[in-house]
Amino acid sequence: MKRQLGRVVCEVLLRTGLRVGEFTRLRRDAVRQIGAGHWLHVPVGKLLDDRYIPLHPQLVDLIADYRDRFVDPTNPLLLPRENGKPMDRHGVTRCLNNAATAAGIGHVHPHQMRHTLATQAINRGMSLEAIAAMLGHHSMDMTLRYAKIANRTVADEYFAVTEKVEALYTSDPDAALPSSAAGPEMARLHREMHQRMLGNGFCTRPPALDCTFESVCETCTFFQTSIAFRPTLQAQHDHAAEHDQPARQELFAGLLGDLDQSAS
Repeated sequence: MKRQLGRVVCEVLLRTGLRVGEFTRLRRDAVRQIGAGHWLHVPVGKLLDDRYIPLHPQLVDLIADYRDRFVDPTNPLLLPRENGKPMDRHGVTRCLNNAATAAGIGHVHPHQMRHTLATQAINRGMSLEAIAAMLGHHSMDMTLRYAKIANRTVADEYFAVTEKVEALYTSDPDAALPSSAAGPEMARLHREMHQRMLGNGFCTRPPALDCTFESVCETCTFFQTSIAFRPTLQAQHDHAAEHDQPARQELFAGLLGDLDQSAS
């Protein structure tokens, strides 16, 4: 029974990104069928909202099997312990670490399951907005930390093609690097950067949306910049001041102020 409970704990946390408190409070009717799929209803939590998380069919079957075998149908909880009592943070941690010990990976904290799901999702192309909704983030600032993970994708793709590139130089210098050697993720990142990078930031407008603007990117809601572009923005601010363009000067002063505030 304990092995079955341990598997349920590990699978649910890894596949849903639930917080421990959310996991232990799940009600027996939390699994809902909406249309052709199943969703997990997560009730009001620490951020005072509720949400629905899509459930993989294998996870639906795993939860149903555990409940059929070990849970009294009248128990108000979805996944209590085998004795019917609620799981707590310590019990969840024990289940995870029993599995971690068996796998030879050492101590595991429950919140690492949440970070693992987000990391895997963003490295496979899931949008930050979707990740934020799934994890129950109220602010994108909480989700943006995972955007840094994409840098590892670049590094992984680089080293994956390094040997192929070196082979060209050592064997046939006239040979062309096959298009497949770049890797799908590197190709996607290169395409996005090539199409959407601006001189002083980035355009985050989805490629499917046409843009009718030509020279007002800084006032567009899709414009995004970072501290790396501060010298360019400063030069644009100074240019506006020198040419008596108060509106343009005020615009870049605001962007510079936002950068300085975020960096402090």
